[in-house]
Amino acid sequence: MIESDLLEDLQSRIAFLEKHVTEQDAEMYQLSKRIDSLVKAAKEEKAQLAAVAELDSQGAGDMPADEKPPHY
Repeated sequence: MIESDLLEDLQSRIAFLEKHVTEQDAEMYQLSKRIDSLVKAAKEEKAQLAAVAELDSQGAGDMPADEKPPHY
């Protein structure tokens, strides 16, 4: 009788651990997708900043940085 209780307890623990591992795998997959999305967004922002810096270095802004624009 004790062996069957022990066996049942072990089966229950294994089932719980298998469920837990499955849930962790799903969460890790979601986190990986989110990280990929954030990396892509960061690269796009970096490209936009580089484009703005390139325009600025080409003399697109003739006004000095500390001078107020004419509409002030």
